[in-house]
Amino acid sequence: MHKFPSALVAGLLALAGSIPGRAATPAALPAPRTPAEIPVEYFFRPPAVRGATLNPAGTHLAMLATDLKKDSTSLLIVKLADNSVGGMRGDSTYDVSAYSWAGDDRLVFSLARDNRYAWGLYAMQRDDARSVVTLNTYDAVEVLGSPRARPDNLLVWIRQSARDEGREGDLVELDLRRDHFSKFGGSRHNVRHTYPPPPKTEGILRWFRDRRGEVRYATTHDHGRLQFFRRRDDDRWDPVAIDLDRDAPLAVDEDPQVLFVAHLNAQGTRDLVRFNTTDGTIGPALHTDEKYDFSDGAVRFSGDEREVVGLVYARQAPEQVWLHREEAARQAALDAVLPANRLNFVASRSRDGHRVLVVSSSDRHPGSLYLLDRDTKKLRRLAEFAPWLPENLMAPVRVVTFQARDGLKLDGYVTVPLGHDESRPGPMIVLPHGGPWVRDVWGYDAESQFFASRGYLVFRPNYRGSAGYNDAISQQPRVEFRQMHEDVTDGVRALVAAKIADPAHLAIVGASFGGYLALCGAAFEPGLYRCAVTIAGVFDWEQALKDDRANNPESFRRYWLRRELGDPKANREKFEAMSPYLHAKDIRVPVLVIHGKEDTNADVGQSRRLVKALKKAGVPHEALFIADEGHGFASLQHRVELFTRVEAFLKKNL
Repeated sequence: MHKFPSALVAGLLALAGSIPGRAATPAALPAPRTPAEIPVEYFFRPPAVRGATLNPAGTHLAMLATDLKKDSTSLLIVKLADNSVGGMRGDSTYDVSAYSWAGDDRLVFSLARDNRYAWGLYAMQRDDARSVVTLNTYDAVEVLGSPRARPDNLLVWIRQSARDEGREGDLVELDLRRDHFSKFGGSRHNVRHTYPPPPKTEGILRWFRDRRGEVRYATTHDHGRLQFFRRRDDDRWDPVAIDLDRDAPLAVDEDPQVLFVAHLNAQGTRDLVRFNTTDGTIGPALHTDEKYDFSDGAVRFSGDEREVVGLVYARQAPEQVWLHREEAARQAALDAVLPANRLNFVASRSRDGHRVLVVSSSDRHPGSLYLLDRDTKKLRRLAEFAPWLPENLMAPVRVVTFQARDGLKLDGYVTVPLGHDESRPGPMIVLPHGGPWVRDVWGYDAESQFFASRGYLVFRPNYRGSAGYNDAISQQPRVEFRQMHEDVTDGVRALVAAKIADPAHLAIVGASFGGYLALCGAAFEPGLYRCAVTIAGVFDWEQALKDDRANNPESFRRYWLRRELGDPKANREKFEAMSPYLHAKDIRVPVLVIHGKEDTNADVGQSRRLVKALKKAGVPHEALFIADEGHGFASLQHRVELFTRVEAFLKKNL
């Protein structure tokens, strides 16, 4: 039997009924009086609390809590009747990385070792942290939930199988009452059912459950071609005739044959409609958005999960769009009593809807957690996500619109440091997002606030290909990498023309695809920037396709990218034009190159080869390669090291 780490079977947490996140600035350091006095660590600490949810009955609250002194993440369970706190304690090696309720009285949670490695999936009774059942070991899993007809079972998708060298595993239904006995072989004692995958499937991208909690649909791919299947009760799969380029499934309706989908209409914008999977008919539009795309958004269900009552997706800022008038009225009442200029989101609600958890945040505030009791009409603040960050020292964020050279209108966000003289242009850092198929939004952003605290304007452009806009912005140009770079340049020049940014003091900093765009700025825009910082970037796209094949030979991304970008040998000119590594000799400004040595998303070899090319071309450069880190730095110590190094580099060169 798998031995549970002894430090985590310590019983109830001895927190004397307190919830982390209520404290003021840590006593070890004096409270900062100006933005420049805020330590680097304050911006990049993990939240004091996160992921709060109510149990279905609304009697208990669970959340993850960070203890920086012990370098641990724990699972807290709060009894709302008396605010007593229990749960499961993490330690410096093993952290509770995720959890979910499995009914009113039971939770399941995952452990991670060193914040990176999947260690196990466990179940425990709400009021007895010693009643631990081991459900799975060493696999990276996603918990889908419990079927209503079988509440003692749990649906678990093995995203990466330890016994198969990290390849995708099964979708299994586990018995929450029985231990998993074996490690990598033999009988798994608690497996009640293994679901066969749909036919002609190389990989699963998403499972969909119906309102009874049963697995009903799957999005799959075969060599990068998307497919969609409906599962019968006898475990056989039927293909569904749906165009996944036009119709993005969001949720299953009460009738399991019907989906809610984000439908791309003839005008290139999205409608929320019901889609009948048996005959392909589409119902009337329930919601339409002419500029923003909600296909990557999430639906909001009623407390009993029987009805879709709203959508959550990004416009200029993340928004909740309510489909029911009474829900919209409740939102308006909530907004009226919380601080002005806040985004107030329903994070969780009880089955009867009487108790609601609310997360309230803004561009200058990382977030507060509130409990709303609709019976007593009382709103209680439970915790702050980052109580060490003074809101009055954070910088405001403004929405800007700029026009690309081909006439396409795009959005961006400018963070303005406190005390900035509006009559004079200021030094500016360009911070393009990664992806590229994600986007920036109005709201709190740690990197922007850090750079603004050091006196820099920060520009975050949503270049073409960024997710969440209409077809002309997000879909049609989704692999036009060189044009994405040109959009960033056009946004910068627009801010210079508006006398917001000082043209003599511009830098570009980016991570992942943003790291690629940072090097593009240095290589393709001579004279625009004073320096560039690239973190975990990709610079040679022909090599990137080879890296993908080596790191994950069956991945959807590899097939999709090869098809969309084309064959490098047959499209030599295109690949050379969009690969700044091949233009290192044209770079005339200092470059800081940073990468985690264990990165399997953007291979660390990309940055190592870049450093060699910069050295050969005589380009002034610095490099930082960090051990035991992947694509994005998990360790707070390494995040502080990274941004301390970036701050010093910018101070010297900008």
